[in-house]
Amino acid sequence: MTPNCFYLLENKLGPMLVNPNSTGRPRVPPRVQLLAVLWLLVTPDSYRSIGLQFNLAKSSLNHCMRRVIQVLGNISSDIIKWPSVTRMSTVTEKFKQIAGLEHVLGAIDGSYIEIPAPSIDAHCYLTRKCRYAVILQAVCDAELRFTDCYAGYPGSVGDLRVFRNSDLWYNVNINRHSFFPNQEFIIGDKAYPILGWCLTSYRDNGHLTQIENNFNYILSQTRQTIERAFALLKGRFRRLKYLDMSRVDLIPATILACCVLHNICLSDINDEVEDYIVEGNRENEQNRENNEECEEIGNCDNEGIIKRNYLATISFQKR
Repeated sequence: MTPNCFYLLENKLGPMLVNPNSTGRPRVPPRVQLLAVLWLLVTPDSYRSIGLQFNLAKSSLNHCMRRVIQVLGNISSDIIKWPSVTRMSTVTEKFKQIAGLEHVLGAIDGSYIEIPAPSIDAHCYLTRKCRYAVILQAVCDAELRFTDCYAGYPGSVGDLRVFRNSDLWYNVNINRHSFFPNQEFIIGDKAYPILGWCLTSYRDNGHLTQIENNFNYILSQTRQTIERAFALLKGRFRRLKYLDMSRVDLIPATILACCVLHNICLSDINDEVEDYIVEGNRENEQNRENNEECEEIGNCDNEGIIKRNYLATISFQKR
């Protein structure tokens, strides 16, 4: 985070971190709260060592952490938001420049955030690799900004189930036109269903045509944006590589706060991200797997199949 980006963040959050009606011992200054919590999120250092750097007791740092996470959550809807109608054309054009696929409004995927063993229902949080984790489902645009985030489902749950229980699924089914006014769509991997507004690759059964293979390649190239977005998130906020928190109920809020900061950092044109992406990619390769594959029957609709076949044909003809 550049100094200019931090000053903007301090101006925005500072008033929310001050309680003018408080009595007794003065609250930690907003700048110290922000700096300490940012340091906490970007390093795996202990609370005690970070507290020493900022002259804070471990308990004080813990209180600062909760306050900052709360105010970041309060502004999340202003920072992580679906593209406006006026911006949609810009988003789809930038996706088109990646691999030539038109009308793409975002890429969706899920990522594991490892956590300690919860005190209750621990088996629900075990992934297939026998690690305790929660799932972050996110949609990003071509500039790696998150446009939708949904965190907190246990690691044993498949991507399809998380998707169908997410706010995005619920809201799109209520009013799809407000999300995809001009037949735009998002793209996902094989764990997601084939819908009119969510397209996935063809299942490789060993008999794919040239048209289908070409479409799978284009989709794979375009989907790299969400993989890079997760890599950047974990490379910048290294606390997410292992979120050592005892209270499971606070974990989703902490993940969302990091996603908010991720978008805020990307608003700075001088932000350099490649080193963070390289570091985060190592983590993704180690702890992410496709934990569910959709079957064609029951997890797709005719509109999605027709749209995918049409785009596959058009893309092959334009080679």
